This record gives sequence, structure tokens and C-alpha cells, in this order.
Amino acid sequence: MKLVFVNIMQELHRFDSTSYITQPPVPLAVLNGVTPPAIETGLLDEQTHAIRFEGDVFAFTLSTQYARKVYRYADALRADGKKVILGGIHPTVCPEEAMRHADAIVTGEAELLWPTVCDDLLGGRLQPRYDGSPTPPSRMRPIDYRFFGERRYLTPASLFATRGCNRRCSFCVSSRYMGPFRTKPLDVLEREMDQLQELYPAAFLQFTDDNLLADREYATALLDLVRQKRRRFVTMVTVDQFCDTTLLEEMASAGCLGVAVGLEPVDDDNCVAVRKFQNVGKSFPEAVRRANDLGIQVCGLIMLGLPHDTPDRLAATLRRLEEIPCSLYDLRTLRLYPSTSLYRDMLPRGKVIPEWWLTEETEPGNRLLPGCLGVHYHHDHFAPMQLQHWALRFTIELGHMRPAAVANVVRIARRGRGLKFAGLLLAARQRGAKQARMLLARLEEAMAANGEPPREETTARQAVAQPLLSSVAESSPATLCGSCSDCSPPASELARPAAAQEAKGEREQQAWPRLPSVVQPTHRN
Repeated sequence: MKLVFVNIMQELHRFDSTSYITQPPVPLAVLNGVTPPAIETGLLDEQTHAIRFEGDVFAFTLSTQYARKVYRYADALRADGKKVILGGIHPTVCPEEAMRHADAIVTGEAELLWPTVCDDLLGGRLQPRYDGSPTPPSRMRPIDYRFFGERRYLTPASLFATRGCNRRCSFCVSSRYMGPFRTKPLDVLEREMDQLQELYPAAFLQFTDDNLLADREYATALLDLVRQKRRRFVTMVTVDQFCDTTLLEEMASAGCLGVAVGLEPVDDDNCVAVRKFQNVGKSFPEAVRRANDLGIQVCGLIMLGLPHDTPDRLAATLRRLEEIPCSLYDLRTLRLYPSTSLYRDMLPRGKVIPEWWLTEETEPGNRLLPGCLGVHYHHDHFAPMQLQHWALRFTIELGHMRPAAVANVVRIARRGRGLKFAGLLLAARQRGAKQARMLLARLEEAMAANGEPPREETTARQAVAQPLLSSVAESSPATLCGSCSDCSPPASELARPAAAQEAKGEREQQAWPRLPSVVQPTHRN
């Protein structure tokens, strides 16, 4: 019997940073490590290989935005006589729905009960539902990264040191799925770091934790371990942690190259509205400059479409963000996940499209744009495509490769000895802005067909970004990445001649679906 773990991506052309900063699906390696030897295992990862289902049993990890796509695969496999097991966030919050498309589902964390699932599978007594529970630190085991084989990920040395989240943001489903905040034993983490050093000696560590530094005592011990191992790393932190000067200095001394920070809304009333209280009253711009002085690159995570957003407020937010020297911005519109308090509050008031993840037809423009820009709810101040228009504008203007911005990224990299990482960020920034310009033209055509003007205070700012300014063109790949072959894709992207860039842009445009003359409400997933 061959069991294949499957990691499905949303679509070939996505818009958030994960569309080009690929990383291994580490949770699947966790399950592989507790699978009995009697079962042969394999991995199908859409990030690195085309979809070809070869095996007897297929275990999908399933997020809400991918649900309809995975259900189509699951139904086809079952019709062909294959077994399908679904796990992950979406089956946990919508178990009855997931059970209609699977031979078995696993809710919550599957690590402790996965051997039971496998024994039942071998014995021909697979149950329709298995309910997992949070794994205590004493039961956590080192991950075997050899499971990923020779697959090439842009950030292959990915790991997590904590599980769960102690925050209760109203739009986030993580705490419902992952349970309470827990920390991995440091000896287990050290064994994983040693293996990653052996497999990927030139790669920086990427901690994928939702809240890596929530436990201050553990954070100090973790940073000491990273410092002892002499490994550079990137991670994600909350705003309150980021504004802690002492903690930021400890991160820099331990070898931190960059942090992603959940700015979400940049104004306090929106933070309160979505219960993101850790952002209230924090001076983020000063913290960014402090991090830059310490050699740490900053990626600002921005969410548009929050309850108090208006056109005037978004215009002011954009001006504020342009003054903050983040190296990269990750833009998306608010998404309402089932089981979150925000979804439960808006559903009875008719503000959210019920079961939007299953519906073929939702809001106009959703099929035209990548996943993170879909709008599945009714905002008080924006039509759906108007909100998407704003998101694209933000990406274009914040991703603009102005000479001063590029020089700042390189300057930070030299302080932190992270030129390779700087090359990756600049390539991601350029790609995002270029894609946004292409999408904006298509969206404005759709808006005109539907009689929806942008309703913005100015149109002059829509075309400000230009691809690859002279400051980047004059830089060699070696200047940006330290002559490291591991980051040749970003470096080559940055150094590509203008003619090649234009040809590549034409190919990308051709990959997008043709716009119909009259745009009807459709679903993008």
C-alpha cells in the first residue's frame, strides 16, 4: 500500500509572497515520521511538481480557500477506487462538509492519532472521522527533512518551534485549529537544526511559527541556541514584540535577517474592531527604523477591507506606509473564515456570502484576481472590485523600485550581512508590483463593464511604478546575493535585460484568462 501526502496550491498565479517564496510543507513531514513502516509513503507537492496521482491512498492537507479544488480531486480519486483522507484547518472547522468528500477526515492536530489512522487503514476498518488533540511538548519528535528529497524550495530550511497562538484576533482561525500556545523542547529543535545544517548548509532558517516569541523566557533560550549554531534566520512576530527594543536587539545579535510583522490595519479603531489589541497604541514606524539600523529587513503584512476602512482612510494609510521603510509588503483583502467570530457575527446580518469557498458564483471580479484579493463579503464603503482596486494600488505604489528604496534594502543587508536575502526580497517586490500593474488594467476593464468607477481621489498615482530602475540594473547578481548559487533565481530576475523582462511580462499576461466583454459574478477559486 502506498500512501501519498498531498500539498495543493491555490492556483498557478497567486499574488501573495508565497507564490514565489516556496517552502516545504513541514506538517506533512511530521505525519510521515509517525507513519508505520508497513506503509510506503510519498509526497505530491504542487509547488514543485505537476499533479499526478500515483498511489493507493491520498492524504490532503486542506485550507478553506483551497476546498473546492481539493474536493474535485478527492471526488475523482474516490470514483476511481482510491482512498482519500482529508485533514487540516478546513476539515476541523467544517467536518460534516469535508466528510462528504472523503473516506476519512482528521480534525485538529493529527500527530498523536495518525498511527491509529494508519493501523485502521491497513486493517480495512478506516473510520469516517478522527478527532485529534493538541500535541504536548513531551510528545513532539524531530522532523526528518529527508522526506522532501531533492525538491527545490526557495527557503528549504523551514521549521517551527511553537504551536498554537495565545491571541484571539476575530478574523483568524489559527487558535481554533492549533489549540493553545506550546513550545517545542529545545533539544528536539536542536536536532532539527543540525539536520538542516547538514542538508542545506548555505540556507537561512525560516521559522514559520504564528507567534514565535510569545513566551519571553523560551524566546531568550531559543535565540541563544540559534546564536550558538551560528545560523541566520527569518521569522514572523507581532507588533508588540516588534516594538520591544530589548527583544529586537536580542534577535539581531542572534542573527535575524528579517521579520514579517502583522500590521493588518494601521489605525487603532480597526485593530479594536478585529480584536487585534496587541497593535493598539504601538509606534510601528520607529520600530521599523530601529530594526533597519540593526540590519533586520522588515516585511509589513497589510490587510484591507476591515470594518472602518473608507476611501479617504485608505488614501491616508497609503501615505503613512510610504513613509515607513519596509523592505517588502504583503497585501491582501480581509477573508472571512468559517468558525471565526467575525464570520459568525457577519453571517446572520447578510454581510458575508455563505460557504463562499464552495460557490461558483460570488462577487464580480473574484475570478479575475488571485486568491488573497478575493472579496466574499459586503463592505459598507466599497463595492468588491473597488476594494480589490485599492489593494492593487497599494501593491504597485509600495512595491515601486525607487532608487532610495532599493538602496535602503541593500544598506540594511550590508549591516546584517544578508545580501542573499536582500536579493530575494527585491525580486519578490519587483514581481509583485509588475503583476499588480497587469491585474489593475484587467480589473479596471471589468469595472468599466460593470459600471463601477474606482471612486478614487486621483488617478495619477495608478501608474507610478516602473519595472527595475537603474539602481537595480546597475547592481550585479553578486552584489545582491553574495554570489550564492542558491539564490540565482532572484538574482537573475533582477539582472535580466529589459527586452527579456518585456517578453516575460507578455508570457505572464497570456497566462491569465481573457476578460469577457461583460463580467458576471464569478468565483476565483
